[in-house]
Amino acid sequence: MNLLADKTDYFAEGYRFATEDDAKQAQLERKKAAYFESKLVNRNAQNILSVYDTILDEKVFFTPTGWEYLKKLQEKLRNLGISEEEIRPIPMYVTFVHNNDEETVVKQRVKPTKKKDKEIGKFKISVFINVILVIMVAAMFAISLNSNNPNILNYKKNIENEYAAWEQELTQREKEVRMKEAQLETSTEIVPSEEE
Repeated sequence: MNLLADKTDYFAEGYRFATEDDAKQAQLERKKAAYFESKLVNRNAQNILSVYDTILDEKVFFTPTGWEYLKKLQEKLRNLGISEEEIRPIPMYVTFVHNNDEETVVKQRVKPTKKKDKEIGKFKISVFINVILVIMVAAMFAISLNSNNPNILNYKKNIENEYAAWEQELTQREKEVRMKEAQLETSTEIVPSEEE
């Protein structure tokens, strides 16, 4: 059984790709190259060098189609008088030779952000905020319980204290009234009337 016969190949821009996505990427990069080329018409060498450097920094091209365009830009820069030292080499982020006895490490084009690190950071922030909120709620309850103003937490105690104070005040007044009555009764008994 021939495994190559079962495999489907994808052709784009004069290259044969193993996956459909790679072929589509090559076609997309051809369009990007045409766009850049249209924007670089009649530009000076320094502007073209700046665009070239930005394309490398942003890692816009990573198929042979894009690399072809970058090679053309390099040649154009040389023809415009830019020195070889100023023209950065085209980075290749793929491995072309695979050795079975050596482990090859391929640089990643774009380093993915570590989702777990972000999630752990968000979790820590969430826990910190929740702890602060719990402390604030506990402080509010403590203030409310110790407050002299009646509220939903201490209204029974405050009302009982208020009634107890009124009761003491009434009892005190009652005593004063009875004492005055007693004084009045005793003073009326001692004073002789005029008729006698």
